[in-house]
Amino acid sequence: MKLTYFKDKIPNFGDELNKVMWDALIEPDFFDQDKSTLFLGIGSILWNDFPKESKKIVMGSGYGGYTGKPDMHDGTWDVAFVRGPRTAKTLNLSPNIVITDAAILTRFMGLANQEKKFKVSFMSHFQSIPRGNWKEVCKKGGINYIDPTNPDVLRNLQEIQQSELVITEAMHGAILADTLRTPWIALKPIVSTHHNKWYDWSESLNIDLQFNQSPSSSIQDLWANKTGNVGLGKRSTQLGKALSFSDPYFINHAAEQLLKLVKQGGQMSDEKIFNDKSYMALDKLSQYCKLQVS
Repeated sequence: MKLTYFKDKIPNFGDELNKVMWDALIEPDFFDQDKSTLFLGIGSILWNDFPKESKKIVMGSGYGGYTGKPDMHDGTWDVAFVRGPRTAKTLNLSPNIVITDAAILTRFMGLANQEKKFKVSFMSHFQSIPRGNWKEVCKKGGINYIDPTNPDVLRNLQEIQQSELVITEAMHGAILADTLRTPWIALKPIVSTHHNKWYDWSESLNIDLQFNQSPSSSIQDLWANKTGNVGLGKRSTQLGKALSFSDPYFINHAAEQLLKLVKQGGQMSDEKIFNDKSYMALDKLSQYCKLQVS
């Protein structure tokens, strides 16, 4: 059985979590490179282009609209649970198979407790890094910066634990903050195709998601905010380079905006709902494999 998740040249926090979380939960040698059975875990990876002949086991994945809708009723899909109600509705699946995002299982990894070290931490969406100045913004505001492209996933989890509050444009920044019971503030992703999956997850936990407008950390960020595009094309990059002299203004302003958000406090899922959903997910996982946790 092959562990299957989104891989790119640049690591991305939620996707990279697959590498460490499942190994911590499942007894060794469960996964191999046999593509006849694919294990789909964390991510918006319910795609329509998996090999037709492969069996697909779905353990908390979601549909993100990045491909056409897969035919989940063609006999090759074994759905343990999906991320949220929007995924189930879009793919014509029973609402009874909705639990939440598989990353909630991080709760059972046995991570060591951490003392609070940071008043506030910030995690951008990985697409926002090339066009922005987020490290500089965080330095200016005295905010701890958590890099979603850092391949050291355990370090990022530790820093979330060490934070009193997490501001995040990355959905899995919020999911892991919630899972590790750290209050979080959501920044609305600039690219609208990312919005639906946030609601898919938040609705699974009955969270009244409060999106906040993301400040611009550069002229290229501002351009992306105005157009709703990724802002990494040739024209956007040329604009950013030509007007880079404006960076100090955007850095100062973005830092001020993030610090204003801190004052409003963060969100977190209800404790009972969180507990119920996490144990539901663990029970489902236990029906497919032997666990290292109880």
